[in-house]
Amino acid sequence: MFVLLAALPIIVVVFLMLVLMWPSSKAMPVGYLTAVIIAFSGWRMPFRWIMAATVAGVINALDILIIVFGALLILQLMKKSGGIAQISSNMATISADRRIQVVIIAWFMGSFLEGAAGFGTPAAIGAPLLVGMGFPPFIAAIVTLLADSAAVIFGGVGVPLWGGFDGIEVLGRWPVETAAGLLSFREFLVNVGVFAATVNLLVGSFIPLVIVCIMTKISEGSFKGGLKIWPVLLLAGFFFTLPQFLIAVFIGPELPSLLGSLTGLFAFILLIKSKYLIPRKTWDFAHHKDWPSEWEGIIKAGEHIKLGEEKKIGTWRAWMPYILIGILLVSGRVELFGLTSVLRSVIIQWTDIFGTTIERGIMPFYNPGIFPFLIVALFIPLIHHLHWKSASRAWGEVLRMIQPATLALVFALGMVYIMINTGEPSGRDSMLIVIAKAAAQYTGAIWYMVSPLVGVLGAFVAGSATVSNIMFGTFQYSTAQNAGLPVIPVLALQSIGGAAGNVICIHNIVAVLTTVGLVGREGKIIKWNILVAVFYALFGGIAGWLLAVNLW
Repeated sequence: MFVLLAALPIIVVVFLMLVLMWPSSKAMPVGYLTAVIIAFSGWRMPFRWIMAATVAGVINALDILIIVFGALLILQLMKKSGGIAQISSNMATISADRRIQVVIIAWFMGSFLEGAAGFGTPAAIGAPLLVGMGFPPFIAAIVTLLADSAAVIFGGVGVPLWGGFDGIEVLGRWPVETAAGLLSFREFLVNVGVFAATVNLLVGSFIPLVIVCIMTKISEGSFKGGLKIWPVLLLAGFFFTLPQFLIAVFIGPELPSLLGSLTGLFAFILLIKSKYLIPRKTWDFAHHKDWPSEWEGIIKAGEHIKLGEEKKIGTWRAWMPYILIGILLVSGRVELFGLTSVLRSVIIQWTDIFGTTIERGIMPFYNPGIFPFLIVALFIPLIHHLHWKSASRAWGEVLRMIQPATLALVFALGMVYIMINTGEPSGRDSMLIVIAKAAAQYTGAIWYMVSPLVGVLGAFVAGSATVSNIMFGTFQYSTAQNAGLPVIPVLALQSIGGAAGNVICIHNIVAVLTTVGLVGREGKIIKWNILVAVFYALFGGIAGWLLAVNLW
């Protein structure tokens, strides 16, 4: 009974979002209020402790929202300047084979946009681009959602990891002793990212093959069209996941998706141009008149979809903002350049909030939303000759775009911080520890398989891998400790699950269907994508279990 009471805030959120289909911006405040009531009545948590935990959650949310704002601002400015249209045009002219086109646009460009911005932007941009190139809108929506998966582990500049798992810092004393040695919290998160990238190298590399096989299955009733070029599709997978892994190991969690996708795209283009392993016969959809009616809605395939408001710009200038972002991020994250300590030296922190032991702070210049996103954003109008009126509109549009995310993040983090901190003032196990002990008691080592499925559930109901990690990261950490499992593999598998669940999260599906004119087909999209999400998580759990047993 006590376990059920402790888990009630999460149960309420899952019910509201999964059964009643509430958006996270409405469900999270109810979950927060539930946590407040239970903490006050069931754990006798003083009101000032509840408010202190809430403030800590708000500070954490602000830290994440700065990144979200900066990433989306870059994207909006690039759309208005014609930069995204130019980048897309470059990619669309490489091959006439629809199987190759979907790999370039959905897989590589989608992963690039995920690494640059995240939060549902890859599929929302990639799907209409494919429709403009002649893809059926229904298929374009499915493949772009499926492709926005492997890159989600690190998302926009590592937010799902170091933003999603930020609340874990209060659960331990750092540096902490692990199987990987004595680690600071930053080093701990880097190790989580490395383990996740290792699992993804083994599992996520198959995603391009899965995407194309599903596309041909929907189109002609058979997987054969995709299987005919399986070597090319596997190479496309490894061209992204291998550099993603290497960057996670040698640089950190901010750049694996951004630079991994660019590195992989370059290698894939060389493969296509060499015509090695590429079949002579190009694959295409059936004639438009033979398409089922469910494939199209108010937007027809082949219609020109304009992304830029201004005149066309050259390839070099189109890529320049993201090149600058990559250079500045590397220089600020790699100790060799000596900039990291300078960026981390400024800390805005509130200690002993309202007389409690709760504290939270922000390092503003180490936050990618400020350095480099806002810095680069100021120069995009000059680089792309974007009129100041269009640039100023982008700022206002992004402020409106992040309002739902702001509500969801503030109340989600408030709920999590309350559940974490119910223990100290009451002198007993916190709500989170009570849940974790029960989960550990009934699962043991099998938790390696359960962990990614929890991540899938979180991403599905919350609409974001980051929010999934926020909701369940501290729970996964505590469960691993109580089950006697190494926490780094368990958290890595949570992030794998969050990435897998991204392909079926309602927010992304609605956004994509809106861009291709098929609102109302959400159920059919989930029907195709849910098996991929589940198998991604299960195979990730198996791979993670084997790695953990042999390496930890």
